[in-house]
Amino acid sequence: MPALRVHVMFGPQADDVAGRLRAHDATGLLTVAAVEQPGPAALVIATGRSPATHAVADVVLDGDLPLPPQVDQLWSERLAPFARTMAGILPFESGPPVLRPHDRGCRRGAERLLGRMRESLTGLGLDDGRWTYDHIGSTSVPGLLAKPIIDLQIGAVPLPEEGSPADDVLAGIGYLPTRGSRPDSPGVYRDEVKDPDLAPADAYRKRLYVRPDPGLPAVLHVRQLGCPWWSYTVQFRDWLRTSPANRRAYEAMKQQAAAAHAHDVDYDDYTRAKGAFFDRNQFGTSESTARKDGAERAARDNAPGAAIALAAATPSVRG
Repeated sequence: MPALRVHVMFGPQADDVAGRLRAHDATGLLTVAAVEQPGPAALVIATGRSPATHAVADVVLDGDLPLPPQVDQLWSERLAPFARTMAGILPFESGPPVLRPHDRGCRRGAERLLGRMRESLTGLGLDDGRWTYDHIGSTSVPGLLAKPIIDLQIGAVPLPEEGSPADDVLAGIGYLPTRGSRPDSPGVYRDEVKDPDLAPADAYRKRLYVRPDPGLPAVLHVRQLGCPWWSYTVQFRDWLRTSPANRRAYEAMKQQAAAAHAHDVDYDDYTRAKGAFFDRNQFGTSESTARKDGAERAARDNAPGAAIALAAATPSVRG
């Protein structure tokens, strides 16, 4: 597993901050660099306050207060558990579903995380510029209660295999492939097939990663560009954003499901409980429209993955 990359932006005592983090990291779980312009990293730290800083930094240390105690706290409460979970020293534990009010900071956090993924994957030629990067899930819908975990989606072609270079790239910026908490955890290796005539069986394969950062946790869904769920998740997000009534109905269902599974050890049955809502609501689109929308979105991005969605428009295509 590659070491977790941490960038400290040039500013007051940036070298001291970087040096103190290296001193804490006795086992080499991190690579820490003081940089003028941060690049792809799992965490970006700043020691000065400015609009530009807040646009790119995950952590802004208060330069008016002593920095060593702040760095020590950052290490013990955030970076150490983050790096140790990535290295397999600590287990990743999801716990029961807990819903919180919408956090407007999730949008900025998602933009930072998606930007770094795009820069990392395109920089090494794994993404040739045609992949897509989306903020999905409840944290992408203003006003909606959500678990404090950001859902992100990459539309890739081809789908990266386990152990591929993409896994190493994503590991360096804080994403760990997950196998789920149970053998039958939903949505880990495959998405649910709603209609066997919608697309070939291979189009439902996916990869799932977690970002075990206590300060900015995230789940990354990597799907094939043009596949049904690549389009489905964005359609559902937009359906909720544009309809207060649908948003309220979904939130009520989420609250009921969270209460029913408040003592679970993971999110699995909570996730399954939400499936009934998806089955009852087509969020303003028919299956044929979903096929068309997926094809058009892939073609609009000039992606080879358009073939998946376009082929899905033919009912005779089966897995």
